[in-house]
Amino acid sequence: MRVILSLLLVFGSTLPCAAGGSSAGDKQAAAAHKAGQNREVARIDGTAIYLHDLNYDPEKRNALELHAMKVRLYREQKAALQQYIDRRLLEQEAAKRNMTVEELVSMINAQAEEKAKALDADKETLFQEFIAKMQRDIPSFAQRTAAMNQPGTLLSANGNGSPFIEEIKNKVVGMKKASLLNETKEAFMRDLRAQSRIDIFLERPQLFRLDLADADDDPWRGGKDAPITLLTYFDFQCPYCKQLNATLQGLLETRKEGIRVAARNFPLPSHPDAAIAAQAAACADDQGRYWDYHDLLFDNQQELDAVSLRRYAAQLGLDITQFDRCLSSGCRREAIEHEMAEAARAGINGTPAMVINGYWLPGSPSLSYLEEVIADIEKGNAPRVEEAPGNG
Repeated sequence: MRVILSLLLVFGSTLPCAAGGSSAGDKQAAAAHKAGQNREVARIDGTAIYLHDLNYDPEKRNALELHAMKVRLYREQKAALQQYIDRRLLEQEAAKRNMTVEELVSMINAQAEEKAKALDADKETLFQEFIAKMQRDIPSFAQRTAAMNQPGTLLSANGNGSPFIEEIKNKVVGMKKASLLNETKEAFMRDLRAQSRIDIFLERPQLFRLDLADADDDPWRGGKDAPITLLTYFDFQCPYCKQLNATLQGLLETRKEGIRVAARNFPLPSHPDAAIAAQAAACADDQGRYWDYHDLLFDNQQELDAVSLRRYAAQLGLDITQFDRCLSSGCRREAIEHEMAEAARAGINGTPAMVINGYWLPGSPSLSYLEEVIADIEKGNAPRVEEAPGNG
């Protein structure tokens, strides 16, 4: 039953610490008020409420929404253009073969389906690969299923044939088949595109610039005086933040001292343990172990309750008395809320989010795209949004 529940989850310091702060937000609000942007929007018993009390800057929001619309329109146009080009290429290829486009597409689908049939014979291997990946990616899943991989047990090869496990195996094979079908079709289209000269004149929009406080006081790793700073906003319960963290670790391995990665918090209300996890990481920072603790939280993303947070501190050899005092006092909460308020005023409303030398990248971009952005900045060029939907 425990493994079934686990699989269902898969499928579905000694001194009081002071919260850090900056007057940048207050100065910004005062300037906006003077310019007439921070207008009064309500009163409570005669006390005025202004837009900036809501962490809302109409000018920035307008600019950000215009940028988002420009990116969305570009991607819609690019997708429509790609479909049109592919259709033309299919028409040309069908004419060469003396068949209709529909007949050509049917032939491609048949070839892809024939390749996919072989996956049925590999059902057990694919299932074991799936379980191994889940155990690598989700430590809590690995702990719950560690004893169930022994010969003859529920998750082992040739296990007890549980109907639920068989259903999961069939779903794993189905996902693999769908992936193989798409890959086969795309490979055919890539070959057709490579045989033609295709010039595309649509221009990717530039990345949006955000005005945020310098990252000098934030936890960082990489090169202290590096010319490229990647300021990241994390939520420790956000799966895409975990993905971005792994990408940044890979980037740091190749770039070494050429970049600096700084971290800020943006725990989302929808993640119940994200705020306390952010405070725990700040308490670990007091003892000089922020990044070790940061990575440990992402490695154990499914278990971020107070007991687990304390266990991770002990695992790293932190002074538990100091850690407990810091966490229980809530003395890091105000600094985290300040980071979130500044980010919200700038236009950040979700995680992960990253600002590279002032250029905003929402989502979890690929390593190759991060390299592209950094290369553009190093050349003095304005980087462009990522092609993939949902990023940039």
